Amino acid sequence: MNTFKVIYTFEKGVTVTEEVEAENKSEVIGSIKDLEGFVELTCTEGHYHRFDFADVKLVTITE
Repeated sequence: MNTFKVIYTFEKGVTVTEEVEAENKSEVIGSIKDLEGFVELTCTEGHYHRFDFADVKLVTITE
């Protein structure tokens, strides 16, 4: 398993970073494509976030 950082970017440069374990980047992309409605996660800093995926302007994935 590899660890990927998924960075959700909102308006005004606000970002939330989530660490995800997956076999490859394609698996991470597939799981993000399925997201809709409200997303709940704990970021890399340990903070709980709940947001509407429609408000996300950019998703970046890094390994």
